[in-house]
Amino acid sequence: MDQLKKDWSAAHSGTAGTYDPATFTRIVRSRVKEHTRTAMQYFWASFVLQLIVYALLSHVIVRYWSDRTVVLPAILGIALFIPFTIVLMTKFKAIAAAGKTHDPAAGDASLKEYILLRRNMLLSFYRFKRWYEFILIPLASAIGVFIVFELYVPGGVAEHQSVALTILIITLTSCAWAIHRENQRNFKEPLARFDEVLKEFEREK
Repeated sequence: MDQLKKDWSAAHSGTAGTYDPATFTRIVRSRVKEHTRTAMQYFWASFVLQLIVYALLSHVIVRYWSDRTVVLPAILGIALFIPFTIVLMTKFKAIAAAGKTHDPAAGDASLKEYILLRRNMLLSFYRFKRWYEFILIPLASAIGVFIVFELYVPGGVAEHQSVALTILIITLTSCAWAIHRENQRNFKEPLARFDEVLKEFEREK
């Protein structure tokens, strides 16, 4: 917070030369939006990925409707993703709209509430994401491996259990690595920056 004020003063040393709360608020809001955009990148990537999953599983259901062996797992796969998609769209729509509720002229108290609101919304979804992915990823990966083997590998999983298990383990390991990086970039780092700004507000009390 102090550094932001110093930066503003340095940038305006030739004009008023004093700290302008309104301009400072705009600077902080700009930083908050930047951190929020980092998190929003996850939304678009995840949303597109889920659309692809829905399309692929729907294709399997339509094309192999008479084969319950693959249709039922495909339906289960879609059912697993639906709650995640609903929460994803709801939470990120709320995060995107949160900025409209803040009045830049309302002062530091309102600015702190604005930052806290966005931070808490992001944290809420992040907690849900971690919990739900703990269930979703293993089940979705198992369904994906099962369907691929049933459709394209003679004998299916029943005759190639060790290979299917190996592929499943590789898939889960890859997903865990990707999710770890994703969480770090799109959630942990933005949340840490939000917390840093909020701590500065506490120090100024």
